[in-house]
Parts: sequence; C-alpha cells; structure tokens
Amino acid sequence: MKNLVKLKLSNNRIEKIENLDVLVNLKELDLSFNQIEAMENLNHLKCLEILLLYENQITVIEGIDDLSNLTIFSIGNNHINDWEHVMYLRKLKKLRSLNIAGNPCLTQEGYLDYLLAFLPQLVYLQYKMITAEERQAATDKHYRAISNLLEIEAKEQEDLDRRAAFEANVALLSISYVEYLDGDYLFNKMFERDKEGNDLLTLSEDARSAYAEYKVKFMELSKDLYELGLAEQIRRSKEIKMFEDLVTKGEDDIQKESQIMMDEIMDRKAEILADVKELMQSITEELETEVLNEKLEKARKLSEDFSELVARTWTKLMHKEVILHEQMEDVNEVFKHRMTDMVGSFLEAAQNTFSLMRSLEADYMDNIAGIATVVMNANQGTDDSKMSPSLIEIIGDKDILSNNLAASHDLHLQVIDGREDRFISRLNTWLEEKIVKLVEDESNRNRQKVLEISHFLECQREEFIALQLQQPLYGKVEDTDVAAVLET
Repeated sequence: MKNLVKLKLSNNRIEKIENLDVLVNLKELDLSFNQIEAMENLNHLKCLEILLLYENQITVIEGIDDLSNLTIFSIGNNHINDWEHVMYLRKLKKLRSLNIAGNPCLTQEGYLDYLLAFLPQLVYLQYKMITAEERQAATDKHYRAISNLLEIEAKEQEDLDRRAAFEANVALLSISYVEYLDGDYLFNKMFERDKEGNDLLTLSEDARSAYAEYKVKFMELSKDLYELGLAEQIRRSKEIKMFEDLVTKGEDDIQKESQIMMDEIMDRKAEILADVKELMQSITEELETEVLNEKLEKARKLSEDFSELVARTWTKLMHKEVILHEQMEDVNEVFKHRMTDMVGSFLEAAQNTFSLMRSLEADYMDNIAGIATVVMNANQGTDDSKMSPSLIEIIGDKDILSNNLAASHDLHLQVIDGREDRFISRLNTWLEEKIVKLVEDESNRNRQKVLEISHFLECQREEFIALQLQQPLYGKVEDTDVAAVLET
C-alpha cells in the first residue's frame, strides 16, 4: 500500500515500529496507546507531517532526523526524562505542535522555559497556543545561550549551504557527463603517474614553457567540452520536460473523458435500480400471473439495458485506451529518435574534442622530443661523467629518450582514452535505459488501465445484480426465479 497517506494503528499491543518501509507517501501515522519502547524505522517516512506516539513506553526521542515535514508530534504519556530531545527537535523547522504532557521531564524545574526558548518554531504546546508573554519570558532567561547557539547555527548553515551547492553542482555535472572538466583535473591526471614526463620537464626552460603552453591549450579544450556538456544537458532536460508534459496531457484528457463515461454509467445504474425497486415493490400476492410475468419481463429488460450499457461502455473505454496506447507508442518513438539524434550529435562533438586533445598531446610530445634531442646533441661528445645522473637517465642515448617519450605518451593517451570511453559508455547507457523504461512504463500503464476498466465495469455489473436481488418479493414468485431472470 505504497500510496497510503494515513495510517491509524492506535489502541493495539504493538511493541515495535517496523514493516513501514514502503509507505513513503505516508503523511499521518497514529501509533498511540501501544507498547512501543523505541522510536525506530521512521526516518524513511520523509512525507510524514503528523506523528502520534501518545501513551507508549518510549524513553528517548530519536530516529526522526530526516522527517523535515513533521508538523504535529505527540509523545505525551511516555517515559521521557532527559532534556536532550529539545535540541534534537530544534532541527525540525516545520514542527508547530508538540505534546509532551505526562512525561517526567515536564515536572523538572526550568524545563518548560528551556523548551519554549529553544524551540521557537513551536506554535502549540500540549495543543494550547503559546502566548507571546510565555515565549518572551523563556527567551529572556536563556538569552545569552540562544545568542551563542544562533551564531553557531548560522556558521553550520553556511557550511551546509556550501556543501549542498557543491553536491548539486556535482550532480548536475554528473548527469551532464562532464564532471571535473572545468579545471585542470584531467590534465593533471595525465602527469599524476607519469614519472618520465615529469622528468623530461627538467631538461630545460624550453621544456617547461612547452608544458605550460600545452596545459593552457588542453584546458581550453576541456572547458569547451565542459560547457558543451552543460548546454546539451539543458537541451535534453527541455526535451524530456516537453515529452512528459505531452504524455501527462494525453493521459489527463483520456482520464477526463473516461470519468464522464463512468459517471454516466453510475447515474444510469441508480436510475435503473430505482425503477427495479419500484417495480418489485408493486408485486403483491393479488397480482394475476399475466401481470406478474409482465412485471418480471420489465425487470429483465431493465437488467438487459444495464448489461448492454456496461458492454457499450467497456467497448468505448477500451477503444479510447487502444487509441491512447497507440498514440503513446508513437510519441515514445518520436522521443526516442529525437533523443537518439541529440545524444548522437553530442557524442560526435565530444569525440571531436577528445580527438583534438590527442592531437594536442601528440604535438606536445613532438615538441618535447625536439627539445630533448637538442639537449642530447649538445651533450654528445662529452664524457658521461659530466652529465648529471638524472640527465643520463632521461636522455643517455636515443633509445633511452625514445623509451621515455613513448612511456609518457602512452600514459597520457590512457587518461584521455579512458575519460572518453567512460563518457561514451555512460551516455549510451543512459539513453538505452531511458528508452527501455519508456517502453516498460507505457506497457505497464496500458496493462493496468485495461485491468482497471474491466474490473470497474465487472464490479458495477455484479453490484447491480446483487442490489436487484435485495428487493423484497411477495406471493407468487420465488427469489430463485427472479435470480434466474436477472442472471439471464
């Protein structure tokens, strides 16, 4: 019952809160007058607005950190003794009504003022409105502590806001598939484990200048891909929103038309039942057989009329559903092609950028190779002893230099290729899953709607017959005879 919004389980012998995992839409939960000892398994009920735990055996208020929508909370007549719950409840900014009457903490001196001072969001306590005078008196007693707390909370909120903004940005970049491309992360990744490449930078100032120029150009390409990813994500989001709005409108339109037809059948059922009731009440013991048969024939005709109405309605509703299903499949197909084209063009542009990165890397390696050759030639003909050990390790001869350049080049390409492969794989996976889900969702919707239509109309037919059989009959006709007529 995942769509349940209100659950009342008061006055039972429940000892443990459990098995509510799927009730993610629950807004009101009443577990009063039970034998619960611990507040647990509630944090997933993020839509919960009313929580009633009155008259239980709870000693600690806990396990509701994530219930940010909680507005009314009753924990009266339990065993709450400490004051820690006050600061705990302070985090629930939407909390407006608290009932904690009947707990030991309420009898302790100073507790009530402490509660009113540190829970400014409360409007009602024990279901009585808190007066401005009560609030001010409590605040005055704890003025200094409140001021310090507000300062601490302000700093904590700043940190939370920064973290939330960072996480939101990471999430956006993740669905844009361009995370860590707006800075030097990818470039630095190439040199992170590149001992040979870093050693080659020590050859000369020219080598370091070439590196700096390479970094600037590489980051420009990375930034271009980053901005392209964000722009493409906006395009995809708009396309998805347009598609979802179109689907919702189609479903709403057919739902309104179907509702009108269902209302008509309900009204007609009531009219026919009224006629049947009037007809049955007119049957008495004094009626002649011919008149009785005539009345039963009228009842049979009314029953047939209703059966025909049900059959026609079923045909019309099914016809509408078939048309909607075909339209949804067409819309899905159009969306599939549009999204495939968008993703395809994005992938093509991104692959071009990665190709430019590889070309830029190749140019850089050629540049470094030329600089290294000049340095190596300048040292040729001299004794090896005059070359530093680190220089010998880098450019001792052509083979050493060639091996170092190749090792550095391979590492760089691994980083670029790996990022490209991950980019392509994730985007293609998203597209494939999106298309598969479209087909599955429409198939499930159609199947469910067909079942709903059939179930609704079958229930109407069965209810109609059952209500007819409840009408009183007298004298010359048995209930079984009428039943046979109506069933026919």
